[in-house]
Order: sequence, then C-alpha cells, then structure tokens
Amino acid sequence: MKFTMSPSRAYFLGLWKSRRTASGVGIEGKRELLEIFIKLCLDEKFAEPDKMKFSEGNAEEYGSCHFFHSALRAWLDGEMKKRDERLRFKNDFAASYFAGVYDAKGGTMEVKGKEYCYFLGDDTDEMVLLRLGFRAKKEGNKIAVLSPDFYGWLHPYLKMDRSKKF
Repeated sequence: MKFTMSPSRAYFLGLWKSRRTASGVGIEGKRELLEIFIKLCLDEKFAEPDKMKFSEGNAEEYGSCHFFHSALRAWLDGEMKKRDERLRFKNDFAASYFAGVYDAKGGTMEVKGKEYCYFLGDDTDEMVLLRLGFRAKKEGNKIAVLSPDFYGWLHPYLKMDRSKKF
C-alpha cells in the first residue's frame, strides 16, 4: 500500500511523532486526543475498528490506542526523516503538522504580559520553524515560538478544544 501526504496525514504525523506508543502505530494521551487519533485513523482508512487496541491508563482520562500496520509504520518513519524537506513551505501541510504537534504536547506561556505558544519538539522542528520565518527558541526539548502570528497560522488546523481557547 502506498501512502501520499495530505494535510490530515500531516496532522496525523505530528500527533504520532509527539505521543507515539512503543508498539505498533499508536499514541498515548488524554481521552480527547485518543478520540481525534481514532477518528483520523478511520477517516483515512489506516485501520479497521476491530483491529485497534485501546487500553485505559492509571488515570480515568488517560490511556493509549494502537494498531499494527507495517506499511503505514514504514511510511511514517520515512516521513519523519524527510520533515525538513517536506515542510519547507508555509502551507497546509506544515500548518497541519505543527497543529498535530501542538495539540499533542503544546500550550501557551506568558512572557512580559504577552502569550506565546510552545510545544515539545526536536532540532528538526526548530529548524523548520526558523526556515518558515517564525522566531523560535529551543531549551531542552521545549520550543517556544516567539512570533505572534504563529497561533493564527495554526488555529484553522487545531482539533483539540483546549488548543482553540487561546
């Protein structure tokens, strides 16, 4: 099976990158995030509902969901290696990818009375943001985006309710 990139698959890649499980193709997180993941998998026909494994975590609102699909896993791994090339333009693909990362492990912080977005990412994420023209600063694995227009660029692609409140 051959996969091609689309904005919803770019969002899926960002979500999976940030919250992936140790086995199969899956994520760990809050129930709302798992529901988004499951809906994307079913909409994109990545997995059948009866093939998905869901497990509750130690907290009521936390759990994990995964399934096994070797072709999809190989495609996701390949896309992870090509992110710097794939996301070089400020378009739907890049915005969807960063929306997925932001929904999975992001938030806002206040610096000198202004709200800025941050998320947990790696060196490639920081490099891509800088190439796209956003001011970003990385400390540890936290990337703070100091450009005020970043959230406006992401907003149409965000799927979690808590992300849309800012």
